[in-house]
Amino acid sequence: MKIIFVRHGEPDYRELEERSYTGFGIDLAPLSEKGRLQAQELSINPLLSSAEIIISSAVTRALETASYVTCATGLPLRVEPLLHEWQVYGTGIENFETARRLFLENKGELFPNSPIQYETATEMKSRFLECMAKYREYQTVVVVTHNMLMRQFVPNEKIDFCQVIEYELEI
Repeated sequence: MKIIFVRHGEPDYRELEERSYTGFGIDLAPLSEKGRLQAQELSINPLLSSAEIIISSAVTRALETASYVTCATGLPLRVEPLLHEWQVYGTGIENFETARRLFLENKGELFPNSPIQYETATEMKSRFLECMAKYREYQTVVVVTHNMLMRQFVPNEKIDFCQVIEYELEI
């Protein structure tokens, strides 16, 4: 199966941060104005029209990005909660940044003495593959999702907002 990975557009967390949202609450953030422009530009990428379906994370920033692509291409959209962002089991931006550093230093593994618990690379890959197994009858799919999840399959250290990356997946 050919996966056309798309990272969501730039989000705007300001309103949620002002209201002290944390955890999954922060995932309610919509795209910023710049993110909406990125998604509009993305939606005319001819590669996306080669797909048969768009599969999006249920997180608002990904779903809003996918909506632009759906409107432009006419492709059907499916929302998948398992395509969510990488999970850090603790709240606060400090915990997230510490967990991210530990994740990268430990090559995606979680050691028993870790001061912060987080989803491992193996767990992320497993939930992605579980999700994609439902779509094995498709030849080409667009997957609108998140940086850390995409990085488990593509070697890019930096994935820009609305960046498109092709990947062949054996299911």
